[in-house]
Amino acid sequence: MILEKRLDLIISTLKKEEKVSNKVLTEKLKVSESTLRRDLDYLQKQGKIRRVHGGAVLNINPSELNYLDNERVHTKEKAAIAKKAGGLIGDAKFIYLDAGSTCHQILDYLDMTMDIKIVTNGLMHVEKLISKNIPTLILEGEIKPSTMVITGIKTLESISSYNFDLAFIGANGYDEEGFYTADTNEAVVKAKAIENATRAYVLADSSKENIKYFARIAKREDVELIREEG
Repeated sequence: MILEKRLDLIISTLKKEEKVSNKVLTEKLKVSESTLRRDLDYLQKQGKIRRVHGGAVLNINPSELNYLDNERVHTKEKAAIAKKAGGLIGDAKFIYLDAGSTCHQILDYLDMTMDIKIVTNGLMHVEKLISKNIPTLILEGEIKPSTMVITGIKTLESISSYNFDLAFIGANGYDEEGFYTADTNEAVVKAKAIENATRAYVLADSSKENIKYFARIAKREDVELIREEG
């Protein structure tokens, strides 16, 4: 069995069981213990599982990277996603741009000649939006320094006042059931942006697939995913 199929089978098995033993996995995959160990090490480094004594569990609440660290990883994939997203703007005039490093790259496809207005809770976007002279509205709320996000009750109240032609949403993880983030306050703001948008897209590269956080943003069928492939 090739590596990709083994990894998919490990993840699908863990999604069905709270914990799976190494013995069960070696039998299911028909591989040696050393091969299984390498596969589990690979998945753990990706943040998708946690190895425990005698087996593995799905990583339900992995740690959240701060913005500066997150900005440095999977840069090619994020650029490809941003290019796809930029091509979807069309005649949208009122756009919600979520915080995050992937959403940030969409700004490379915006300029002052476009008849648009941006609403955002992402402080990382401000400098580039100013430099491009794009009309922008910053949502009210509390600053979360590690991820440069504005969030909280005031943010939810603020975003509830607007309707969007288009919303671009970031996520920390996704699976066949839904899209997830590490912060419940951020999750409700993202969900409200999706609800208030005529068109909404979640931007997430394939490294986030099968990573599940505590807070769900939306069900998989409720919003379209843009990733670097497919």
